[in-house]
Amino acid sequence: MSFEIVPIDEMIAKEVRGTLRSPGYGHPVWTEVPEGPAPCRLCLDHIEPGRERLVAFTYDAFHGREELPLPGPVFLHERECVPYRRTGEFPAALGRSGVVLDAYRHGRRLLVERRVAKPEIPAALDELLGRPEVDYVHVRSATAGCYLCTAVQRRRSHKLT
Repeated sequence: MSFEIVPIDEMIAKEVRGTLRSPGYGHPVWTEVPEGPAPCRLCLDHIEPGRERLVAFTYDAFHGREELPLPGPVFLHERECVPYRRTGEFPAALGRSGVVLDAYRHGRRLLVERRVAKPEIPAALDELLGRPEVDYVHVRSATAGCYLCTAVQRRRSHKLT
């Protein structure tokens, strides 16, 4: 695979859990035990429905990369968890119902939006990030539309916040 998966920054997760406020916005977070699957944006695994608590908060997936924000709701485990480390592989827990891949050029210019079934996600990320005009890809839920993680080309990878 020529891509790298980038979860939210661990410092953001610590800030949210410590302050119970959304970074950059100050909105209060909420916590609950989800009834259905809810992916943690740090470890990129599921928050166990009916058993674990989540922290939901407002997050700008473009923060630190683009000037114009586009905030939306995301989830974290309420407990501490380890950031996703198998960055050269698409997370097994994500995309059961497929994903939407939003391929961007710097300046937050959306170039391609593609709905992709789970088996085709790695190949689609490789193809999109192989295009010279694509700088990064936001991976979004195909069912809820919310931001899950970012993918960058491995040779251009860098830390995102």
